[in-house]
Amino acid sequence: MRPADVFLSFGDAMPDAPLPTTENPLRKDLLRVLVARRERFLCQAMRVLGSRDRAEDVLQDAALRCLDCPLRQEQIARPQAWLGCMVHNLAIDQYRKSKRRPSDALAFEPPCPLAGPERALSDRQLLALLEENLAMVPTRNRRIFLDHRVGGIPQRDLAQREKLSPARINAIIADIHASLQANLALCTEPR
Repeated sequence: MRPADVFLSFGDAMPDAPLPTTENPLRKDLLRVLVARRERFLCQAMRVLGSRDRAEDVLQDAALRCLDCPLRQEQIARPQAWLGCMVHNLAIDQYRKSKRRPSDALAFEPPCPLAGPERALSDRQLLALLEENLAMVPTRNRRIFLDHRVGGIPQRDLAQREKLSPARINAIIADIHASLQANLALCTEPR
């Protein structure tokens, strides 16, 4: 097996894609150094990324870049240092990309923000508290409040039905709303 085959094991998955050749001595030298110092470069990428799998991806990218490097006649004076810079820069690029898009493991959210037994229990308790507070409101005012807030009947229609002024209907609804909100605040504040 040639050194390039270590990194290009996916060639069978892309039969139509031409693989770069390693006929250029510069490419051969770079790949030889990359394979010979693989563990060192892997450790270097792992220090930046914190993950061996992601570091392996960086080495794969580095190998592909070595194969795609432009044909230059001059030799790189220090190929190990040049490859070290390439691996380090690729690792930093991948780290920055991963910071922009959250990881699947860390970004888990339940499909519905209301999901969960604790939230359902809490909502039921708040609803029971609202029902208790509404039970203390006079029947006519409770009916006006529920017809407007739950039933969606306009205040003007309620005023005609109850033979009250629209301002009085508005005041009844606002008073009940403020009362319910104050009772909920008292019952739900941390102790």
